[in-house]
Amino acid sequence: MVAIVVAAIAAIAMVVLAAVALLQPRPEAPGDGGTIVANGTEPAPKEVVGVMSARSAFPFVQRWASQYNNDENALGSIELNYYLERPNALGDLMIIEDVRHAASGSHNIPVSAQAAAIVYNIPSFPDVPSGLKLNATILSSILDGTVTRWNDPAIRDLNQNLNLPAERIVVVHENRNSSTLALLERYLSAEEDNNIIRWPDNSVGVIGPDELAATVRQTPYSIGYVDFSYATQTRMTFAAVANSHGEYILPSADSIWQAVNSSMQVQNITGVINQAAAIPPFLNASMFGNSSYPLTGLYYASLPGDDDMLEDTTKNATLDFVKWMIDRDNGQQTLSEVQYPAIYQDNGPLARYAEAVINSTAARVSKDQ
Repeated sequence: MVAIVVAAIAAIAMVVLAAVALLQPRPEAPGDGGTIVANGTEPAPKEVVGVMSARSAFPFVQRWASQYNNDENALGSIELNYYLERPNALGDLMIIEDVRHAASGSHNIPVSAQAAAIVYNIPSFPDVPSGLKLNATILSSILDGTVTRWNDPAIRDLNQNLNLPAERIVVVHENRNSSTLALLERYLSAEEDNNIIRWPDNSVGVIGPDELAATVRQTPYSIGYVDFSYATQTRMTFAAVANSHGEYILPSADSIWQAVNSSMQVQNITGVINQAAAIPPFLNASMFGNSSYPLTGLYYASLPGDDDMLEDTTKNATLDFVKWMIDRDNGQQTLSEVQYPAIYQDNGPLARYAEAVINSTAARVSKDQ
């Protein structure tokens, strides 16, 4: 009897406690994307930085924008757009593939290497570099339609270990003058920009690097050229190319870095560093050996010049993004995801140049405000 009474009392107590709990106010969950901070206020919104980037840099620039926007310590928020030709609206910052695309008076800081991969589609070969070798003479003859078959004696003599098919070569190219094409033409010519390729009548013209990459992947026995980051991201087959020392070099983080490092060693950029001038370090890797990949150049972050000053509301965020891109633990580390090297690693002159340009831009903007 006593046990029954105790059980009844316990049951009544549980009902009472449940009723009391129902009457207590419940904490409200934060809204979607909301952030609760100690003082109950939301963090100030970040300044939006408008960035225009060359389409050829898409594989790593889109990573940069996403990672920077997710960095809680970042001062800005990147709004990213792409261009094929020089854009009409420059935005707060441009990522350019060629200094000829820079606005007059702008200040340009190297942010990444740029390499042109010679890509091709021979169905019997694996979807990785197969060992095909090409030099400037043979490649020029292929691209202008002089050599028309994959088993042409000129190609076969250079690649005796490969079973080359007797199929017609389909040349794929962009219907525009891109920096990737400029790297290719520079390589094919003893004098810079002196060899303009005349595409064969039966070649395939496309618009932009993404369409070129897709066309080569979908067209058996085709050949073309794309930014190395496109080739690596889509596992395209690409050739080893002869450099000035007669070495046949595949594009890779190591061979591209060697080209950048060799170029910086032969350039005297002390005057550029002292002046923080608009003329940036350049790269013509076609002249280098020492295991350098010859079709290598640079991408630049282009900051507005004296006549087109950064807005006061975005100047700090814009410069913060530039610093983030060239930082070894941030933007430079991201480049490894597309098999590009960190160009600022062990490169004191280039780092001093970038610091001088950033400091000059910051001082110039502050003085003008």
